[in-house]
Amino acid sequence: MSFATPIQAAPPQEREIGTKIVRNTVSGALRLVVLAPIPFLLTPFLLRRVGTTGFGIWAVLLSLNGLTALADLGIVGTLTKHVSEHYTHRDYATLNRVINAGILMFSVIAMVCVLTVNAASGFLISVFFRQSSLPITQLQHVIRFLSLAIALNLLAFPFASVISGLQRLDLTNLLWALSTIITASLAAIFVELGKGIPGLVDAIVLTSGILFLLNVVLAWRLLPQLRISPRLLRVADIKALSAFSVQVYVVQVMAAVYFHTEKLLLAHFAGPTPVGWYEIASDLALKIKNAPALLMTPLMPAAAELEARGDDARTSELYYRAHKYLAFIGIAIFTVVGLLAHRFIELWLGPGFSATARALIVLTGVQIANLAGGPALLILVGRGTLGPAVRFALVGMFGTLIVSSILISRWGFTGALYGTTVSVLSAAAYLMFMFHRETRFPMRRLMLIYGKPLLLGLCLAAVASRMVLIRQLHWPGMISTSGAIVLAHGGGLLLLRYFDAFDLRVLERFLPVPEVLRRSSLFR
Repeated sequence: MSFATPIQAAPPQEREIGTKIVRNTVSGALRLVVLAPIPFLLTPFLLRRVGTTGFGIWAVLLSLNGLTALADLGIVGTLTKHVSEHYTHRDYATLNRVINAGILMFSVIAMVCVLTVNAASGFLISVFFRQSSLPITQLQHVIRFLSLAIALNLLAFPFASVISGLQRLDLTNLLWALSTIITASLAAIFVELGKGIPGLVDAIVLTSGILFLLNVVLAWRLLPQLRISPRLLRVADIKALSAFSVQVYVVQVMAAVYFHTEKLLLAHFAGPTPVGWYEIASDLALKIKNAPALLMTPLMPAAAELEARGDDARTSELYYRAHKYLAFIGIAIFTVVGLLAHRFIELWLGPGFSATARALIVLTGVQIANLAGGPALLILVGRGTLGPAVRFALVGMFGTLIVSSILISRWGFTGALYGTTVSVLSAAAYLMFMFHRETRFPMRRLMLIYGKPLLLGLCLAAVASRMVLIRQLHWPGMISTSGAIVLAHGGGLLLLRYFDAFDLRVLERFLPVPEVLRRSSLFR
């Protein structure tokens, strides 16, 4: 089956969108390369300084801070979509009114969140920190100070939406990179100075303040027409944002539930120590997933722009191309993780973390499989068709809450892995089914896209497990084995004629392609 696109000069609008997607993807890849060493250095350091229980407390606090997404009420995605649409039409008057409405809404939300977290600090301690070694008064101070970071994150959202809506995700990736680097650096410094868990929270708050200022400055530099004034506020704009954002919010709640529920439930039923094990695997799986997830980030604003132009044909091609590159990259990555996870964890953290290695394999597989629903979700949001996305989010959210609560209460750490797998994969499959029913895009083409990478990945895993003595590998052997598997996967797909002329043009934007390869039949 060929996915070839005739080689011809692309129209200016198509080249512009393609350039934005490539630029955003490349910047995300560079961010991953720069940030890759940080968790490998920071995690063992924190485990030695604050212990497994302290690391578990830190993980719970990170989850509470991460639940900022629940307070966004779907406004971020709504603002991003409207910024992209109004900027495409150069409608700056409406654009400014929408942004001012978003700023007002987030200011109110930030105030409510600070008051709520401070009032509920005692309740949060009794539910999630029952086995904590920290004094209650110190925990209360930590949680109340953490509420400041939550407020700063919320206040930064309208300006971050401007950056994303203008499809400058290269700058968004830069801000994410700075956030990780600053947080890790400050955390290491404060812990080394003996500040412990409070010092880690100080690092979060300071980073949130810096990122807020950077988002404001960049938004104004990118959009000189931006005006902030109470006179631009309209009740009608707030109502319009609220009506659309409620549906987006349901989708985001599902994502927040997926990323944080297991850790909070583990903290409640099993204490902070299993949360530390789970956090190590979950955080690493999330960072591994970020490589194929680079393909997803530009889809929503690009789909919104294509919808504004009424270009359904390019939307279809955008969808299938995203899946094609996801299959190519994601399956190769999971093959490496499945083979080398146990040895990697042993070399990294030492013996006694076999449960973390098992969780890493499961969670990486779940994360990458969950990405298969990403193109459908982001294109639906970009097109403003949220019915299927909302139903998917409700199924995933309640499935995760119910299934994970039952399984974790009975089997603890293992139950968290079972609950995540069942609920997330079921929701992703349901979303893809609804998307194809809604759009009439052929499901058969999607199955063909995944067929060759899956079969090749299975074959490579079987061969490597027999030919390589994985338990005897050290870091050089781990790196060379990983590289060999990835190259063999890519080379095998090339020989199977998985790629076409369009893929060749994309490749030539990054690398010089030898003439003999260009003239071969491998890209037909």
